[in-house]
Order: sequence, then C-alpha cells, then structure tokens
Amino acid sequence: MVTTLTVTSPDAKAWHAHFAELQSRYKHVRPAIVAALCVLQNEPDITVDDAKARAAEHGVRITAASVNAARRLLARQDGAPATDDAEPKAQAPAKPTRDRRPRANDGGVDAEALIRGVVSKLQDRGNAEAERLRGVMRRVIDIMQAAVGG
Repeated sequence: MVTTLTVTSPDAKAWHAHFAELQSRYKHVRPAIVAALCVLQNEPDITVDDAKARAAEHGVRITAASVNAARRLLARQDGAPATDDAEPKAQAPAKPTRDRRPRANDGGVDAEALIRGVVSKLQDRGNAEAERLRGVMRRVIDIMQAAVGG
C-alpha cells in the first residue's frame, strides 16, 4: 500500500512522524494496522467509524479488523489481556478429560516372527531371480556352443 500525501498542518506532520516511528517499530505489521494503532494511541476510546475517518484524513484506509488488531497490539504493550470489552469475560469451564479405554488384548504382536517372515520372503524372491538368471545363462551357453559348432 503506497500513499502519497502532502503534509501541511503541524498536526498532520506530527501524526505522520508518529506513524513513521510506529512503522519502523512494527516492520512486519500491515500499514493499515499501524495507522489504526497510531489513531488509537492518540485517542484510546475512539469508535471504529471515527478511527476510520481519522485515518482517512491522513490518506490511509483502515477497517474494523485493523482497529481490532491495533487494540490487540496495544494490549500486548500494556501487558493487559486483549479484549474489546471493558469487563473481562467469564472463562468457559474446562472440558472434563475422558479416560482412555484399555485396548483389548489381541494376543500381542511377535516382532521377531514378523521380521523372520519378511526376510524369508526376500530370500525367496532373491533365490527365484538367481535361478531365472542361471537358466538364461545356460541358454546363452547352449546358443554359443551351437554357433561355434560344438
């Protein structure tokens, strides 16, 4: 978001200096949120519509989400919880944890038997491949002997 502004009044110059200071402090925050933060720091009890109008005076468009995000940033600065209300909300009761049911005993898994089964299958495949190659070699030898005349 790039805005081109012509700053004429001292109030506008102060606002833009404050805005630039906040932008350098919050480098990874969107400009609309920084503008809302600037407005909220000048007038903490401002309404959302008034904050939008104040930011628009300085050439920045903000939304209600920008104002809420700026309020959360202010709350982090103050160390207070980030809420929109003056009164803290009642916390919902924690859900009771359910106990886990024990699994039915399926006789256990014999890891050694599984490993032996896998190894046996691999050996059988290797033996079958070796036997296939031996057969091919025998045929090649027979063809070579027939070609030589022996």
